Amino acid sequence: MRTLLASSTVLLTIAFSLALGIACGYAVINAILTAIAYKPSKQESAPATSVISISSAH
Repeated sequence: MRTLLASSTVLLTIAFSLALGIACGYAVINAILTAIAYKPSKQESAPATSVISISSAH
């Protein structure tokens, strides 16, 4: 009985570590890819016509 408890504890520890490593790796890779592929929204960039009209007014 003691051998079964020890082996199951080791197996559960290995399985938990593997699952946690995969989850953390996924989070890090996802954050890196999101940071690289950042695209500003359309609200942040001004359209070219407003820039031309502003510059021609002065």
